[in-house]
Amino acid sequence: MISKLVKLRNNQIKPKWFLRQAGRHIPEYHEIRNRHENFLDFCLDETSIVDATLLPLKFYKIDAAILFSDILLLPHCLGQKVTFKKNLGPSLEEIEINEEFFKRKLSLDTLLPIKKAIYKIKKKISPLKELIGFCGAPWTLACYMIEGASSKDYTKTRKFLWNNEKTYFKLINKLTNHCVELLEYQYLAGATVLMIFDSWSNMIPDKYWVNFGIEPTKLIVDRLREKNVKCPIIGLPFKSGEMLIQYSYESSVDIVSIDWKTNLNWALKNINKNVVSQGNLDPVLLCCSNLSVIKDEVYRILNLTKDKCHIFNVGHGLTPDAQIKNVQYIIKLIDNYS
Repeated sequence: MISKLVKLRNNQIKPKWFLRQAGRHIPEYHEIRNRHENFLDFCLDETSIVDATLLPLKFYKIDAAILFSDILLLPHCLGQKVTFKKNLGPSLEEIEINEEFFKRKLSLDTLLPIKKAIYKIKKKISPLKELIGFCGAPWTLACYMIEGASSKDYTKTRKFLWNNEKTYFKLINKLTNHCVELLEYQYLAGATVLMIFDSWSNMIPDKYWVNFGIEPTKLIVDRLREKNVKCPIIGLPFKSGEMLIQYSYESSVDIVSIDWKTNLNWALKNINKNVVSQGNLDPVLLCCSNLSVIKDEVYRILNLTKDKCHIFNVGHGLTPDAQIKNVQYIIKLIDNYS
C-alpha cells in the first residue's frame, strides 16, 4: 500500500477496495459459511478464512484482500461467550466488569488459525495487493461487551459509563492494550495494512468524545509504531460528524475513512491534509438498478477527490443485497475515469 500511496500522491491511480467485500452478496460465500454451524467456528477455521478472504478477488479487480474475521473475536478471547443468531446479529453473555475481569489476559493462542491463514493468503495473492487486518476500536468493543448485542442507542452502555466512570476508563484502557496485541499479531503474520473500526463512535457522549473516540486510537497507533509496526493504519470513526476533523489531526492514523452520512466536500476541505481519505459512497447504491444514479455518485466522489489522496470505498460495509454487477460497474467507472 505504501507504493500505491506514492502513486496516489501523483494522481496516477485511485486504489479501491470495499469494506465487507467478502460477504453474503456473493453466492459462493454461503458455501463456505455452511461448512460451520457456528459463525465463530467459521472465523477460526484456517481453510475457511483463506477461502472467504480470497473470494472477492475472483469477482473484483481490487487492490486489497481483507482478512475474513470479526471484531468480536477479541471479547471471545477474553472469555466472554459470543454467539451469532441468524437475522439478529451477535449475542454476548452478560459479563461482570470487575477486578477478576481486569486480570484476564488475551488468549492469542486461540487465534493461531488466523496466523496460519494469513501466511497462506500472502502466498496466494499478488505482491501488488494489500492484505488488510483489523480490530474494533475500544469504544465499539465496550458497547458490545456491556450491551450484549447490537443496539440503536446503547442505553445500557451509556448508563454504565455515567454511573461507573472510573471503571469505564479502566475498561477502555484494557481494550486499548488488547487491540495493540491483536493488530501487532496480524501484522507480524503478514498483514500489510491495519484498520480500526469504531462502528458506534456516534454513541459516545460529547463530554467523552476525545477520551474514547480519539485518545484510544492514538494510543493504539503510537504503541504499534513503538513496536516497529510500519504499515499504514486506517481509522473509521463512523458517523462522527464534526469530530472527524479533530480525529484526523489527533488520532495518529494515516488514513481516515469517511462514512456515507458525511458531506465529502466539507470533509476534504477540513480534515488534516497529511492524511489519506477513504470511502463515502453509500453502500445501498450497490443494491440499486439505476446505473445512471450509481454513475453520478461515483463521479461525484472521483471529481471531488481528483487532486486528493483518496481510496475509493464505501462509507461502511457492503450489504447482503449488494449486486456483484454493480460493484463491477463501479470498478470499471473508476478504472476508466480521467
